[in-house]
Amino acid sequence: MLSKRLLEISKLIDSNKVVYDVGSDHALLPCFLVKNNICPKVYASDNKIGPYNRAIENIKKYQLEGKVIPVLAEGIEDIRDDVDIITICGMGFYTIEHILEGKNLTKYDKIIVQINKDNELLRDFINKHKYYIIDEEVIFDGFYYELVVFSAKEEREYSPLEIKYGPILLKKKSEMFIKYLNYRKDKLEEIYLRSKNEKILKEIKEIDSILLD
Repeated sequence: MLSKRLLEISKLIDSNKVVYDVGSDHALLPCFLVKNNICPKVYASDNKIGPYNRAIENIKKYQLEGKVIPVLAEGIEDIRDDVDIITICGMGFYTIEHILEGKNLTKYDKIIVQINKDNELLRDFINKHKYYIIDEEVIFDGFYYELVVFSAKEEREYSPLEIKYGPILLKKKSEMFIKYLNYRKDKLEEIYLRSKNEKILKEIKEIDSILLD
C-alpha cells in the first residue's frame, strides 16, 4: 500500500496522535496510519481538486470516513485545533518555507518534513528560527531521501556542519547515512575531475573526515 519512503515516514509518527498531512495527494499515508491503528484521526490536506477527490475515493475504498478527513486548503491555512503532528512530504523547500513561515508552530509535537533536495536550506530555516531537530533519517527508495523531524517547543542552534549534514545523522551515523555520504562523495569526485574546483575538493575532504571520524 505504501512506498518505502512513506512507510519510513509513518515510523516517525507517535501512536495515538492526530496528524495533518499536507499535500496528501491520494491520502495513502493518512489511510495507512488509521488502518494500522497508529492514529485515531488524520487530516488529508491538498490544495488541488484532483488529489482531493482521489483522497475521498481512497477514504471510501478503505471505509475510513470520519477517521481520515479530506481537506481542500493551502498548506496549513485551514489546520484544525486537535492536530498534534504535521507531515509535509514530497514538496520543494521554498514551497515548504512558504507554508511554515510566520506560523505559530509551538502547539505541535512534531513537524515531519521530506523534501527531494535542499535539505541544507531546510535545516538553515530551522536554525534561523531556533527550532529543535528531534530526529533525522536517510532512506533509499529509488533515490536517497532525508527525513527531518523538528519541533518549535524547544530552542537550539546548529553549527554549519550540522546544518549541512544533519545533527542527528552525524550523531547516529547509520549504515544508510554512510552509504548516502559515499554516494555524495562519488558524485562530487566526478564533478571535481572535470572542473578541478577547489570548493568541490574541500567538500570531498569534509565528507572524508566525517567517514573517518
